[in-house]
Amino acid sequence: MQKITKDSKCIIFDWDGTLVSCEQLVHASYVLTFLKMGNDKAFTWSEADTHAQNGKSRQTIFSDTTIWGTNTKEAEEIFYQVYPRLQQNDSVLFQLYQDVTGKQLQPLMVYEGAKEFLHYLKIQKPNRPIVLLGAKNEELLRKEVFEAGLIQYFNRIIGNTVHADANKPSPKAFDRAVANYHISDKSSVCYIGDNPQKDMAFAQSWGATGFILTPEKLREIAQFLPQQVSHKTIPFVACLSTPHING
Repeated sequence: MQKITKDSKCIIFDWDGTLVSCEQLVHASYVLTFLKMGNDKAFTWSEADTHAQNGKSRQTIFSDTTIWGTNTKEAEEIFYQVYPRLQQNDSVLFQLYQDVTGKQLQPLMVYEGAKEFLHYLKIQKPNRPIVLLGAKNEELLRKEVFEAGLIQYFNRIIGNTVHADANKPSPKAFDRAVANYHISDKSSVCYIGDNPQKDMAFAQSWGATGFILTPEKLREIAQFLPQQVSHKTIPFVACLSTPHING
């Protein structure tokens, strides 16, 4: 991570699978959406099926008739009613998921070392922006980051908006992420994700320098951070509003 901490002008993090684990909540949202729609996929949709949707935009997922049939709009509405309730650890939905799948649902989990690593990066170069770039609905993403106790480390949080062509995984999502940061060399922007194929392809599509960060690597990094980091505090960083990209 030496190049990240010394050379980059802006650091952009992926969210799901990189800093936190919330794929179970996403998977439960699929299952409970199918259940609400009376679709038998509620009993056959696997975690591998959910994982296969990672990296796709909201518009792509909820226009896929092979998943939802013809009721794609209804599915989208139900999904985004269910997921916020799961974010709040809704006991009724947690129990319903267990009744359907026979599995206990785990709430959002911040990976060990994530907070320490973000804290170190913020202290190491206080004026360098750190951005979160996710594929979730932006309002839900902000709420999730706040609940995870990590919101103070990000200068900007970018999620999906109604402007589909500027959402992840479109390269234009990077333009939203670095807007007004006066980045002249795109390779000085560091993008950190967990998927060696999708995240690296996403970084390369815009010209950012990509890095892979696994939970194991995150724990390893945190163990070697300077001890004095834990004795320092940082000011609360207000998240800037998402810039609109024209064109």
